[in-house]
Amino acid sequence: MGFGPEHQRWIVINAFMIPVVVNALLNGSIAWLSSTGEKTVPLFSIPLLQKPSMVSDTLGTLAILPFTTALVVGAAIRREKRLGRLAPITNQSALGRLLARMPVSPIRRAGRFADTSLALLGPVSLLILELGNVGGITRMSFVIYKIILGVALGLVVTPVIAVAAMGEPQ
Repeated sequence: MGFGPEHQRWIVINAFMIPVVVNALLNGSIAWLSSTGEKTVPLFSIPLLQKPSMVSDTLGTLAILPFTTALVVGAAIRREKRLGRLAPITNQSALGRLLARMPVSPIRRAGRFADTSLALLGPVSLLILELGNVGGITRMSFVIYKIILGVALGLVVTPVIAVAAMGEPQ
């Protein structure tokens, strides 16, 4: 079956609307809690040994968000297909064929999405942080930055992850 109205509806609600709220709340909360007691957040620090930093939190978000999204969205779509609410789609497009080559194991698939996100977006993000001459920012600016990063990344990766899961064989 092709990409039908039920797939489009699922994507709009579950890959766009819900992730905006969830990613804003989660990323904002994590940033707020991890920077408790700090007035500023530096560009770089040693992860887990020092306070949070722009670099470590950005790279962590680029890996962890796609990983957890792939696990959660994949499980939700498998459930929807098992209950007959979503039919599997046939991936005829170039993107579909590429996504069909993803690992079948949910953990490996999540890892592949995390690796891909980090490989594609990590260098660009680091370059932007360096060129932006962000030496350190206030705690509140850090929280806002993490909310924007989480929402933007979620809007990019969640629909791709959802389409990949919709194309998985049952």
